[in-house]
Amino acid sequence: MSTWQKALVARVLLVSCLFFWGCFFSAPINITGTWTGTMEWTSGPAAGFVYSFSMSLLHEDKEVTGTVTLPSHAGSTFEIPIIQGGARSVNMSLIARGPNPLVPSQPTVEFDIDGQFDQTTMSGEGTQSIDGTAYAFEWEAILVTEPVPASLY
Repeated sequence: MSTWQKALVARVLLVSCLFFWGCFFSAPINITGTWTGTMEWTSGPAAGFVYSFSMSLLHEDKEVTGTVTLPSHAGSTFEIPIIQGGARSVNMSLIARGPNPLVPSQPTVEFDIDGQFDQTTMSGEGTQSIDGTAYAFEWEAILVTEPVPASLY
């Protein structure tokens, strides 16, 4: 192998090592906090309408727990627990499910979203099911309240 070829191989290895070092040791993003956002319905009788929602998230390791607050009728809101959630790299997903106690029949509501996030914003697509009937929406949210560091408790 010539000196020129050895130098080329050394440079390629150096660049590769720097690339992988940056991938493996980049700071993880924590999405814990209160997020407020909007969802624009893309199917069903509310297609084209935009509604507000909020999420209180706790992100530990790759799991996400917390609650989702959704609009109900007459300007009121209700909260349902996140039963499954995860965040890895820049992708997140969660499913929240529970009854809407503000409606006499207390229908089961399931809120299911997938999306991408960075430090202060997230967005994606989702569905909301009411007693099994699903409607699609696009959503986006911003971080409004960061978590209190454990050292301040």
